[in-house]
Amino acid sequence: MSLTNTRAAYGWLAIALHWISAIGVVALYLLGEQMEEAPDRAAKLAAQNLHVSVAVLLFTFLAARLLWSFSQPHPQSLEKNRWLQLASIAVHLLFLAMILVLLVTGPLAVWSSARPIQVFDLFAIPGPFAASVDWLHETAEWVHGAASKLFWPLIVLHVGGALKHLVIDRDATLRRMLWVGRA
Repeated sequence: MSLTNTRAAYGWLAIALHWISAIGVVALYLLGEQMEEAPDRAAKLAAQNLHVSVAVLLFTFLAARLLWSFSQPHPQSLEKNRWLQLASIAVHLLFLAMILVLLVTGPLAVWSSARPIQVFDLFAIPGPFAASVDWLHETAEWVHGAASKLFWPLIVLHVGGALKHLVIDRDATLRRMLWVGRA
């Protein structure tokens, strides 16, 4: 398997970054839900610190994935229906937009309360605000929560499309993004 993509297949780095990103985004969503359901302030703060720390770590993989994706050719779509091709592109763009919004509003929600971002209690990323900016904090938290709700419908559409290619079309679309059974 090649490191780089071709017009026929994804390279191993694109595949690895895709799955690391997918697992990381699901983990962040679940950590965010755990934070919301925390029984007390201490548990909520611990869940929030873990959520933020994992987000900072995942940011590096998401940035690498975007840079790698823009520098590589994309395998040709095996979808024959033009409308479904456009729907697939729209879902992918919405994923990217959702992730971008979450990556901006997450740090803003922390920094606007005049706190640094603590990363696994190893280091802190200081914020640009010396004092709390309540309206920005509330807005960033609301937008962050609202954007995270878009996550599941997009997952359903993405997985549904992959299953359509596997079961109905019986083409190599899904196999191109797996380590085994590659096209």
